Amino acid sequence: MKIKFLTFLTFAFLLFSITVSASAQTEKAQVLARSKQAVSALKNKNLTALAALVHPAKGVRFSPYGNVDKERDLTFRRKDVLKLNRLPAYVWGQADGSGDDIKLNFSGYYKRFVYDLDFARAPVVSYNKIAKHGNTIVNVEAAYPNARFVEYHFPGTRKNEEMDWRSLRLVFEKSGKDWFLVGVSHDQWTI
Repeated sequence: MKIKFLTFLTFAFLLFSITVSASAQTEKAQVLARSKQAVSALKNKNLTALAALVHPAKGVRFSPYGNVDKERDLTFRRKDVLKLNRLPAYVWGQADGSGDDIKLNFSGYYKRFVYDLDFARAPVVSYNKIAKHGNTIVNVEAAYPNARFVEYHFPGTRKNEEMDWRSLRLVFEKSGKDWFLVGVSHDQWTI
């Protein structure tokens, strides 16, 4: 009787492990699919498509560097994402090195801190893993504890001693059955 019970427990544990593993794989596939949609919307400057992916309650936060500043980084609701190209210049944070305000309209911010490389064609795409970081503390996991992220990364070149690397992290949280964009975090070598 004891052996049958242990066999049952072993079988139940294996079944649970398979279920959890399958669930994690499904989650990963869902987040990667959403991320592919988001990076495509960013590439094509399609704010309508991007807005549809934005978290309905939390909106989306834009972080110019790998350290997410929940107090200073700008967050936009879905309806505001649709108007980003028509909004005035904002202070998006402080520039690395100088500490000067990053005061740009969305078009300028986009060119410098969102899509400065063709991230849809990044040679490295990682799921919930930091591909590269510089001197700045990357706190995406602490800033978004219930989220998953996809990093699109371009390694640096030898010519520039690999200091010209770039990353774009798209952060997603689940709401209902779907994953929604809550963060767009750019990263690069910093002083």
